[in-house]
Amino acid sequence: MDNLNYPNFLPEEIDLLLNQGQERFIKQRYGITNPKRTSFEETQKRTEDLKELIKHVNLIPAANTYTNITPYSRFVTLPTDHWFIIQERVVQECDKCNSTPLYSETITIAGRISITQYNGMYAEVRPIQHMEVDKVLNDAFKQPDYDKVLRLMEDGQVEIITSSVCVPKVYRLRYLKKPNKISLTTPTNCELSEHTHQEIVDEAIKVALEGIEAKRNGSFSPIVDNQKE
Repeated sequence: MDNLNYPNFLPEEIDLLLNQGQERFIKQRYGITNPKRTSFEETQKRTEDLKELIKHVNLIPAANTYTNITPYSRFVTLPTDHWFIIQERVVQECDKCNSTPLYSETITIAGRISITQYNGMYAEVRPIQHMEVDKVLNDAFKQPDYDKVLRLMEDGQVEIITSSVCVPKVYRLRYLKKPNKISLTTPTNCELSEHTHQEIVDEAIKVALEGIEAKRNGSFSPIVDNQKE
């Protein structure tokens, strides 16, 4: 790209292009917007591509307040680096919970260790839209129960809706985190697996060409991409 027609890219511009290429790469691998039409973990290659970004966390729901959508829902604040949900479950205490603790929370306050154990049941989390809430809650087959809860997305939060006889105690989340920003000046390396680095550079080159060539590369990119795993 370095010729008489175009000036050299500044280091800050290269950083921007690399990070845009990295984000495009991750989103394509997480979904199916790629020539292979294979999504996250559908093949071993796809699993290896994003494994460095997978994180797991146990979160405690907040108490119900007037801002909750139902009297039986609880807000959970998501991690600041959360990007895409991979898998989620809820430990909830119900009127027919078993006696075996499913989760133990250890807290250290002023040098003293406190362990809280929750007896409960694992529940499936079913995402719904806000416009569906009333309809789903009135549907005997879709409403929350002992083995399932509903989930709404908020700004940096999820809202867990349970039945009237259950209380959510722990939200177990496995998610894809936001990648660290690549920087040539810091320097900060790409944290994804080494085998993805050339593919990310290729995506960055596409972004650059789209900017300086009015997206002319769109006519041949699918042909090149079809050769990739």
